[in-house]
Amino acid sequence: MTLRHLIVIACFVLITSISIFWQQMNQTLIINEQQYLLSEIANSEATAIERRLSSSLSTTHILAIEIQQNHGEFNDFDSYAQAVIDSIGGVSNLQLAPNGIIKNIYPLQGNEKALGHNILRDDLRSSEAQMAIERRQLTLAGPFELVQGGIAIIGRNPVFIKVQGKDTFWGFTSALIFLDKLLAVTKLEQLENKGYRYQLSRIHPESKKTEIFARSKHDLDPFPQSTQIKVPNANWTVTISRPMPTLWSDSATYSISILLGGLIAWLVSYILLQPELLQRKVRNKTAELEQLAFYDPLTGLANRRMLSQELQQFLSTVNDNNKAALLYLDLDDFKRINDSMGHNSGDHLLLKIASRLNKIVKKGDLVSRLGGDEFAILLFNTDSINNVSRVAKRLIKAVKKPVFIDERRFVISTSIGITLIPKDGKNAQSLLRNADMAMYVAKNAGKNGFSFFHQKLHQQAIEKHRIESELSNAIKRQELLLYYQPLIDLTTGKVKSFEALIRWQHPTDGLVTPDRFIGIAEESGLIVEIGYWVIREACQMINKGKVEHQQQLTIAVNLSPKQFMDPNLLENIQSILQDIDIDPHCLEIEITESSLMTDVTDAVDILEQLRTIGIKVAIDDFGTGYSSLAQLKKLPVDKLKIDRSFISSLASDQSDQKIVQAIIIMAHTLQIDVVAEGIETQQQLDLLKSKKCNIGQGYFFSRPVPFEQALKHL
Repeated sequence: MTLRHLIVIACFVLITSISIFWQQMNQTLIINEQQYLLSEIANSEATAIERRLSSSLSTTHILAIEIQQNHGEFNDFDSYAQAVIDSIGGVSNLQLAPNGIIKNIYPLQGNEKALGHNILRDDLRSSEAQMAIERRQLTLAGPFELVQGGIAIIGRNPVFIKVQGKDTFWGFTSALIFLDKLLAVTKLEQLENKGYRYQLSRIHPESKKTEIFARSKHDLDPFPQSTQIKVPNANWTVTISRPMPTLWSDSATYSISILLGGLIAWLVSYILLQPELLQRKVRNKTAELEQLAFYDPLTGLANRRMLSQELQQFLSTVNDNNKAALLYLDLDDFKRINDSMGHNSGDHLLLKIASRLNKIVKKGDLVSRLGGDEFAILLFNTDSINNVSRVAKRLIKAVKKPVFIDERRFVISTSIGITLIPKDGKNAQSLLRNADMAMYVAKNAGKNGFSFFHQKLHQQAIEKHRIESELSNAIKRQELLLYYQPLIDLTTGKVKSFEALIRWQHPTDGLVTPDRFIGIAEESGLIVEIGYWVIREACQMINKGKVEHQQQLTIAVNLSPKQFMDPNLLENIQSILQDIDIDPHCLEIEITESSLMTDVTDAVDILEQLRTIGIKVAIDDFGTGYSSLAQLKKLPVDKLKIDRSFISSLASDQSDQKIVQAIIIMAHTLQIDVVAEGIETQQQLDLLKSKKCNIGQGYFFSRPVPFEQALKHL
């Protein structure tokens, strides 16, 4: 055997071995990639279940707070429970069990047999109830099969009230959640349709054995990935798998390796590098997957998951000498830019903002993007409110610097909510939630600012829920009423018309002004029903003035943005006019400037239809939105009401005088009457008369008063 033969044989053996090794490494890579993917999916589904379960079980805490605040009493449980279920969702029924005996269930239908049931004595899951009392914590029972069908879980929250200064067990507030409704928030069904397999299991509290309570139609494949689901007093696990992709068989691998060994023995030096290249590829793929798991793909910032991990890690080591602050940022009116310029421009803006935020904070602090236009910043080693405030101000200033996109200049602001750690929360979820609440306080205060969280915000959330619940019944109970403020012709000094302004005669709170409930009505959608009640009531007063007082009255009503976009708006108004039989010219609709600017084309179409009916149209709060005087010519309106912010400083501010003068001149050119809101002094009135303003309104003439009293101004 010659040396050449020996070299060929050596190369053949070497290349064949390396080829087989490469195939095995490639198979390992495929398995690792799939496991990383399955791990991400399992984590995502676990998070979705935790979030829904936490939200649904929070209903028991809301009921508990109501019981504690009312010293063990609970009035109108059905209405309250319905409002809680409607606002939070995911709950099949709510229960009250004083002393462990079920007394109230909502909804009751189908659950009547449960009334009078003693949870502590008769229930198969009484051990969980006893545990809840001992630990003073909410416990979860189930999943278990219901007598009436279906699989459900039930959360029982022990309630303790003060009796003679001591905490005394009152009973349980419970929430029953059907398993299928809980799993509806996940993507498990869609994943199964794509070939994935899953199962949900738990450790049975008594047998300590693993119990599977939900699964796909097919068994799990090899190499599944599992993630723990955090639930009260229990251990749940979600496991995800997927069939492995088709790999070469051993015989095919060997055949190809032999062929390569015989044909390319001279490539020995190159082939020897393959294991190293393959390992590098594995490392790169692993790094890519870690990047996707913990970082935002658009900005490269940390994502919500990484922020939560950092928060939990910090909370586990926090002490008096090691504190932090969490800042929750939301870009103001970002949707307007995104909708008008497109998502590419919106993404470009987000990249600019992310870069600016990173430059403001010190090295070691964590900047993250939570999603959309929301960011969060974790400031370590800071316990001074002044220091945190300084950082917040610098962030606001940095965000507000102009951004140029496609040669267009944009200016955007941000609102920031701040929680101090550990003072304002003991876990990542509560810190983020409280910072979010504080952020909305900053938004409601006018945006472009910051607000610290305080416990009063939690109470305000409860108060908001109470007002929303009671407001839904205010119309049926005839608690709403209208006051009327006259609009004065500044030339003749006579009453030109009236504006109808809503009030709420609350049975316990007395006369409630709209600033306390209109915003809540707008958010909940009740504003549409209230708006039509206002229109009908005003029309009835127009008719009453004609029939009983022989007066042809004109009354203006305010239309909310949601009601303005109601597809049944024109039909409903025409129906009210026909029912009460009044002249449409006696009704005037006031719409805020910002409502019109959302979609000018649609707004013009609706305004033209209102005027075709015969209804007069006025723009309210003019000067506070995004429109300009030049846009007035596009709008078919009869009146323009200058916002009171310009009138309040009219006597002392030359700029406001010039703005008011310009508005009046332009409106008169377009044959539009001008109304000045908020007149409170003779000096303001004289200035407005000198500038030829048509109509005035304000406390100088009259406060809003009941209808009969308003008629005395005629």
